[in-house]
Amino acid sequence: MINAVAPALLSLVIPCYNESDRIDLLFAGLSSFKQKWPGPFEVIIVNDGSKDNFEQLALNHEFYLHNKDIVSIYSQANTGKGGALRNGVLKAKGKFILTLDADMSTPPEELIRWYAMWGGAPADNTIYTGSREHKDSVIKKNNNRKVAGNIFNLMVRVLTPLNMRDTQCGFKLYPAGEAKKIFGELQTFGWAHDVELLYRAHLDNVKIVEMPLVWNAVEGSKISVLGDGMKMIVEILTIVKRIRAERAKK
Repeated sequence: MINAVAPALLSLVIPCYNESDRIDLLFAGLSSFKQKWPGPFEVIIVNDGSKDNFEQLALNHEFYLHNKDIVSIYSQANTGKGGALRNGVLKAKGKFILTLDADMSTPPEELIRWYAMWGGAPADNTIYTGSREHKDSVIKKNNNRKVAGNIFNLMVRVLTPLNMRDTQCGFKLYPAGEAKKIFGELQTFGWAHDVELLYRAHLDNVKIVEMPLVWNAVEGSKISVLGDGMKMIVEILTIVKRIRAERAKK
């Protein structure tokens, strides 16, 4: 079933910030995906102003050196995860764009399972987002982060029209046209960028489907449950105010 759609180019966009300790996880996940994915794909790694030696390690990694034809590494001044994703998505050439995290908490080959569930290609007008709250997901994560995540997503449902249980999972598949539109409009570059993207997609009448996935927490998370949780709530309020103001002008 997946072979029927193999000719379509897929773009993987991966934001990275101080990921030197996880670089082997990153390239191991890409290597496994290359062995199993039946179609053409490209990988866009965006180094978001890392202060460690991630860029040097990445450029000298065996997987990159043997796959320069499909892997591109871009470096930029630090903007935040949303900004790194934005720049990567706008460079992508694929018909569909998969965003995912460098720690491979959900590896790209999870997409193969999604294709099997669909029985073929994804729809052109739908965003598929991994949900750690889906009843069929297999999750291993810290309970404190689960509580914080549930509170955050409750705030999203209260303040926006998004009726979702998990907006923040980094594993998302976009049709390229819609991805470039909403990422091009993105103004939130911090951790709450997902909310703005999905909010904009919702207002554009794009269907959003939460999908089950296997997700493994990786040590060394850069999210502070209290500090970043409060920042994300402030960002949600800013997003809502901004988008409502934009719509009022139209």
